[in-house]
Parts: sequence; C-alpha cells; structure tokens
Amino acid sequence: MILKIHKIPDKIIFRTIFALLILWNLKYFFLIFQIPFTLMFVDYIKNNAFYSQISDIKNSIKDIKDFYDEGKTGFVSDIPQASVFDIEDSIRDFYLTQYAVVPAIVKNDTDEVYVVGYFTNEKDANSVKSHKVLKKINNRTYLYKKIKAEK
Repeated sequence: MILKIHKIPDKIIFRTIFALLILWNLKYFFLIFQIPFTLMFVDYIKNNAFYSQISDIKNSIKDIKDFYDEGKTGFVSDIPQASVFDIEDSIRDFYLTQYAVVPAIVKNDTDEVYVVGYFTNEKDANSVKSHKVLKKINNRTYLYKKIKAEK
C-alpha cells in the first residue's frame, strides 16, 4: 500500500510569502504620510542663516582679486581672542568663516592683510585699529583690509 503524501501547491506558498512581505513592509507605508508633517515642524531658519552667511562671505570676497594671494585670512570678533574657542557661537563663526574662504586658512588674529570680523554690536566693528572696513557683508559681519603704513 502506497501512502500518499499531501503536497502544498507552490502557488499557495508563494502567495503566503508575498503576503508576509507586504505585511512586514506595511509599517513603512505610513512614513509617506509622516514626512510632510515632520518638515512643517522643523526649524530651518537657523540652517538658512548658516548658508546665507557662507554665501554672503563668498560673494563679498569673489570681487577681491588679491584675497587669496597671502593664503591666510584673519578672524576677529567682539569675543576676546583667548575665548573664541570656548563659546559655541564663536566657534561656529570661526569655522563658518573657514568654510567660506577655502582654500585660505583662517587665523584667530589680525596680523593678516584681510580679516573677517563678527560683531554683535555695530559699535565694536570700528575697534580694529590696524585695518579699515573694506565691506560690510551683513548686519554682523565685516571684511577688513590692513592699512598700509605710509613711508
């Protein structure tokens, strides 16, 4: 006597696997609806200010022909020179300047021909004695050029 083993048709196996895959991936389906609402509540103003600051600096230095001749650019701020790397905003401003003036190297001093200055108070913008304001980049950023000593 031959025992008949009942076989499950391939069609049912494939449909079952396909249904399990669909159910497994269904959890990702609702992400499609979450994305627009997530974007509405993210604050992009800070990021836009970051990129506009970089583009402002880049646009202001592209007209200056000898800006990259020295290979170095100074940095000055109303934060004391020794504390620039201790305060989060001044660190951001320093590296933002570095990013904007690449391939020049930014130094935290005013010994260079060109200096980028960040000031929260407009009165402090004239505090750089050895340089004159070449351009006012935006409300708090200035580009300075060293005053040549007369002979």
